[in-house]
Amino acid sequence: MRKALLLLTLVAGCSRGPCVRHAQPQVLGRLEAEPAREARVTAERIVFHPVRLDAQGLLLPAQPTEAPFADVARLGFSAFVSMKEIETGKKPYYSASMFKPVGPNEFAPGGWLHNPPGLAAMLVRSSLRWSAWGGDRAPIEHTRAFVDHVLLHGLTAESDAWSRVPYSSANGGELEYKGGNDLKYCDLHDACGRGDGPGFLEPDKIGELGHALVLLYRFTGEQTYLEHALRFADQLARHRGEGDGKRSPWPFRVDAKTNTVVREPYTSNWIFTVAFFDELSALGKTTPEHQAARAATWAWLRKYPLETMHWQGFFEDIPIYLEPGTNPNQYSAGETARYLLDHPEADPKSLELARKTVRWIDKTFTVDVDAPNFGKTPGHWHGAEVISEQGADMAKMSSHTARYASLLARIYERTGETDLRFRAFRSFSWATYCVDPNGVVKIGPDDREGYWFSDGYGDFMIHYLDGMASVPAWAPAREAHVLRTSDVLREVTFTTTSLSYKGTGPGHEEIRLPGAPTVSFPNTIAGGKPGTFKATPIPSGGVLLTIDRAAPEVLVTWK
Repeated sequence: MRKALLLLTLVAGCSRGPCVRHAQPQVLGRLEAEPAREARVTAERIVFHPVRLDAQGLLLPAQPTEAPFADVARLGFSAFVSMKEIETGKKPYYSASMFKPVGPNEFAPGGWLHNPPGLAAMLVRSSLRWSAWGGDRAPIEHTRAFVDHVLLHGLTAESDAWSRVPYSSANGGELEYKGGNDLKYCDLHDACGRGDGPGFLEPDKIGELGHALVLLYRFTGEQTYLEHALRFADQLARHRGEGDGKRSPWPFRVDAKTNTVVREPYTSNWIFTVAFFDELSALGKTTPEHQAARAATWAWLRKYPLETMHWQGFFEDIPIYLEPGTNPNQYSAGETARYLLDHPEADPKSLELARKTVRWIDKTFTVDVDAPNFGKTPGHWHGAEVISEQGADMAKMSSHTARYASLLARIYERTGETDLRFRAFRSFSWATYCVDPNGVVKIGPDDREGYWFSDGYGDFMIHYLDGMASVPAWAPAREAHVLRTSDVLREVTFTTTSLSYKGTGPGHEEIRLPGAPTVSFPNTIAGGKPGTFKATPIPSGGVLLTIDRAAPEVLVTWK
């Protein structure tokens, strides 16, 4: 999702420090702390910070603190909430995808194509995780206001074939979203497809935003979110095709009015659509048509992208690529791998498929690149694997490197393979250098990439939260945090010695606590079985509390 279509030369080798992936003990449990490392600060810089290396010359986090990954998340969410409004009376991300930091909490909007529903969906997922993590509702409240604006100002007409669903793109600076004008944003001012074109949309973003709306409904109880989500699901089911190796079940770019003008027939970005139908099913809200669409979409993903590795089509501001596999991207690949890791019941070979997909990301996007007028950007930077976004833009980027790290950590959690944990730690460490002390997140070292709301605030901090869920030892030892939940948690309240929350149904939580807990389930029906829990000591201090509950309410205290 980049302003310039970079033409990059791929280069073999490791130009910044050793390529070694680890020189560490082979076995390290997820509750055990990282081995003690002496740090030395070098004259080299990565983006905002001087490089810190251990005795083996391997990269350490930019922040020399006890829990740097948690600190990065705090900085990012604080900056998101503190962002000042601009002359439109709105936060800058209402009308811009890019920004330039110009002062404390001042983010000057850029004029590039905007991606409102995709950004909104990312912000919902990320902000809900943060609310559960520490009880801070401010990011999700800001996000909710933005989602409301998208629903009021970014949907198609009632009479359109694609009726009352979101346009995927908008022109920069506009608060009404009707598709971006590719004649304005294409390099030759031709109809290259950037921003889809006026009146065109991307059906995969309907699924992504629909999924986010169901999560918002569960969090708020507001019926309007569910009503929009059900409308989106109906439209997806109505317009589904069969799909094959050249065409996905829905096209990537199609006109909203007639559903007959297909500008780009293929995208692999359907995993959030699968998750969308899953969420509706869990609520008992799916129709037979929804269920058929979900089954067909998963079958298509399983038969085609998960076998061919043709992961293509997500970013809204990239020109049309008609042939699958000609512009690979790691976003849909990585998020599909995450779904497989989180849902082992989805396929008998779920772990094998996830590992295959992550290996493909490694092979395709950790290459060194030479960017014109910039120079070499390594794919391995002092032992850290650093990830490019897509074939059309191979610059190294913080959010995508953090996503990759979170997947390595999740596979480590599933398998116990310590090498994966060390690799994840290094890649997470590299991405910390892209966050300044005020929480401003930059794409990466290539200045032409700039600053993006999606990469910096929608699709960045959540990966650190995922990483700490997989490796609880990375979370702060003297604080209490909900690392993981299978539910959407409401009314999360922390004090210095207690945590209370309400779920929306049965759930599984993993919580790091600074002391031994007492757990109760308030307002449980007499004679019911509210849940079970287990506290496991963490060597560096505190416990990991695991709760499996039928009851929605939980109270945890500790000393």
